[in-house]
Amino acid sequence: MAAKVPLVKEVAYSVYISISVYSQQAEREYEKIKSQLEGLEESVRDRCKKEFTDLMIEMEDQTNDINEAGIPVLDYKTYTDRVFFLPSKDGEKDVMITGKLDIPEARRQTVEQALNQFSNLLNSKSFLINFIHTLENQREFSARAKVYFASLLTVALHGKLEYYTDIMRTLFLELMEQYVVAKNPKLMLRRSETVVERMLSNWMSICLYQYLKDNAGEPLYKLFKAIKHQVEKGPVDAVLKKAKYTLNDTGLLGDDVEYTQLTVNVYVQDGGTDSIPVKVLNCDTISQVKEKIIDQVYRNLPCSQWPKAESVVLEWRPGSTAQILSDLDLTSQRDGRWKRINTLMHYNVRDGATLILSKMGISQQPEDNQQDVPGERHALLEDENKVWHLVRPVDEIDEGKSKRGSVKEKERTKAITEIYLTRLLSVKVGKIKMFSSNNSPFRVFLVLILQNGSQAK
Repeated sequence: MAAKVPLVKEVAYSVYISISVYSQQAEREYEKIKSQLEGLEESVRDRCKKEFTDLMIEMEDQTNDINEAGIPVLDYKTYTDRVFFLPSKDGEKDVMITGKLDIPEARRQTVEQALNQFSNLLNSKSFLINFIHTLENQREFSARAKVYFASLLTVALHGKLEYYTDIMRTLFLELMEQYVVAKNPKLMLRRSETVVERMLSNWMSICLYQYLKDNAGEPLYKLFKAIKHQVEKGPVDAVLKKAKYTLNDTGLLGDDVEYTQLTVNVYVQDGGTDSIPVKVLNCDTISQVKEKIIDQVYRNLPCSQWPKAESVVLEWRPGSTAQILSDLDLTSQRDGRWKRINTLMHYNVRDGATLILSKMGISQQPEDNQQDVPGERHALLEDENKVWHLVRPVDEIDEGKSKRGSVKEKERTKAITEIYLTRLLSVKVGKIKMFSSNNSPFRVFLVLILQNGSQAK
């Protein structure tokens, strides 16, 4: 019995030592984790402060640029033409836009008389309602034809908007009753399958034009420019269509991409002798750089008059020499079946570089300047579906080969990026709220639905 006492003491002492060592180890792990969390919190706080400060400065610059260039607003005729009708192959010469019919002189008087008589019939509410019902009962009266007819009717009755509104209201109440009887009210207005749905859309567009022009147009345009500016201030993967700064979580670029902002001096061919400073990123593809340059150079012109990125050539002049820049050429980085899209970093273009933007001519084709031979050109085309920009997609052969450490690092990077995304979303959602309005067309429409919805119950 006496021999067992020292043994028990020894065991107890060993347990005590083990617990003590384990406690000290746990304490060290806790302090280490606590230190890491504090460091992470501090880095996130500093980053958020910097981003907020940069955003305020950039938004002020953006607002000044918008005030200088003005808000692009279409005139009423162009606005309604684009809303009512699909683009025509005849363009501005389309009869729906000009209103001029090509009628032989011998038949002109008869046709004009018939059109006047038909116009008088359209002013009869009972005739017009029955006429629309008769057309919609025809099997060959397709959804596209209904949209076209509704737009023609809107143009014909545009001068009598109160009468047009009365017709639309009557047809809309009938449509509501049909959905209530069929017990499918939630399906109403899901698709423009009736004439009245398109009439409603056109009516909204007419009523909202002046409000968009005088009130909502400017903040909406500023919102668009702010979001565009915020997205383009960070890397945007041209292949994956993902960005570091985004409002869509599915479009978030989770990988940490190193980049530097550059200011390049751009000269436009036949555009004067002064250079235009343009902010770009060294990780931008050549097409992305072209788009940013076009956006800056032609900002005072309507977007319809801007050249396309593929229709211009970007030339870099590091000195007395000149080099045409392109997304893919013989210098593109290759790795097996994969080929990386060229960036400014690939060409070693630095801050303050001089670029020349010119329209693409026969003698300025990139292939000709790069001395591309037919066999190599065929190879470029053959692999064009295996290109990458910032983040290379996981190849079938490479799947499952990622090391545990790298996976953890990617998860950590993704988590940090999601912190920024959440903050960005909260700011943007708050900003979007101020664009809510209580304007008349929507209020009239909602009152109409609520009143008749209550009666249907």
